[in-house]
Amino acid sequence: MSRVTPPDISLWLCDRIRAEHPHVECDIRIPDGYTGDHPLVVVRDDGGPQSDWIVFDRSLGITVYGWDETNPKPLRDLAADLYAQLTDDELAYMDGSPITAVTQSGCNGPYPVSTSMACAGYYLTVEYSTVGTH
Repeated sequence: MSRVTPPDISLWLCDRIRAEHPHVECDIRIPDGYTGDHPLVVVRDDGGPQSDWIVFDRSLGITVYGWDETNPKPLRDLAADLYAQLTDDELAYMDGSPITAVTQSGCNGPYPVSTSMACAGYYLTVEYSTVGTH
């Protein structure tokens, strides 16, 4: 048996989000100096078990920030669109995708969340079965 490395699913998802939403900033953390004046998607890999030699279950939390907290509708619409994108079964068929399946029971949201910034916030979760590299 050889070594198997879990996939960097958060980086892969950030690339997919940027490709489909070029007007949105996307990263694995809130950048220094971010004030909420434009949309930001933060992808956090919460990990999960290794269910087989090369198969990893991965749960991710996605927080969407931006615009005006008194008018959250545009951000809610963006969060709902991201949810649809990130739960699309076609992700498993994209070139270079580490995703083998979307685990629907681990997909939730989007939900409004409070932020420490003067902007709206929404949170959603997605879960995947993925393959590592060896």
